Amino acid sequence: MRKNIRTYQNINVESGINAADPHTIISMLFDGIFQSVSITKGAIDRKELDVKSKQLNKAISILRSLQSSLDMDSEPKISANFYDLYGYCIDRLTDVSVTLDCDIIDEVVDLLKPLAEAWKNISESDKETAHVLLRAKDIAS
Repeated sequence: MRKNIRTYQNINVESGINAADPHTIISMLFDGIFQSVSITKGAIDRKELDVKSKQLNKAISILRSLQSSLDMDSEPKISANFYDLYGYCIDRLTDVSVTLDCDIIDEVVDLLKPLAEAWKNISESDKETAHVLLRAKDIAS
């Protein structure tokens, strides 16, 4: 039964990604980080180290994806700041793998939560402006 639930969840996520615009995908990535670190905390409490490792690796992979998606050409200073922030979060989550310190997870969530909220609160007109700029950039390259 659990396998069927996981399969459904994977299909549901894939369907959401296939139908999503870039802003929605970024929001989904943040949600994935928060879900993974939440599961990690529970796994640490239950001493399920295999689950802890899997979920930490998932969160770190998502953070690396966020790093690689940054447009370093358009806004180099802002992108560099986000790159460094994501890198710091990766380093801290790597520390959790060794220390099993859930306070570090809370620190990472506290750093990322405002970004996730700001991302979700971008106005529709700003999203459309960004889509236009992205399309223009794609055409130019």
